[in-house]
Amino acid sequence: MTKELLAPVAALTLICLVVSAALAVTNSATAPVIAAAARTRAEAAQKEVLPEADTFETVRNESLPESVTEAYAAANGAGYVFMLTARGGYGGDIGIIVGIDGAGVISAVKTLSHSETEGIGASAIPKLETGLAGSVSPEEVQAVSGATVTSKAFLGAIDDAFKAYGILKGA
Repeated sequence: MTKELLAPVAALTLICLVVSAALAVTNSATAPVIAAAARTRAEAAQKEVLPEADTFETVRNESLPESVTEAYAAANGAGYVFMLTARGGYGGDIGIIVGIDGAGVISAVKTLSHSETEGIGASAIPKLETGLAGSVSPEEVQAVSGATVTSKAFLGAIDDAFKAYGILKGA
């Protein structure tokens, strides 16, 4: 009876070990490729929101708002790029990248990720991006509608980008 019970358990254990080892090998082989692709996408997004920049340098500053996950300075002084996570969207967090030029004006805003409801919160995001693109200063952000939870989270992140810009510029 014990042999009949142990044989399937041993077989399943062996199968699990082989599959786990295969997954570990696959992960170690693909992780660098995935990381390189993510860096390439991030660099393309940075150039998209601050096209005047030549290259970017990572900025470390502990006093930046919590929603700022990464900050980059343009090496040629064209401005800053901020990666933000807007917390409190209806469907969850919203990943945003914001370019602010040397004069403190938003050059572009792009949503990197969101899980907002299609047709409701998700439809607000492109309108916010368009409404904030171009020559928008901190005072003008309040003019964009904040009627939904998504809008408020998005605009809060944009406000944090301006705060981060002020901190980095020493204002």
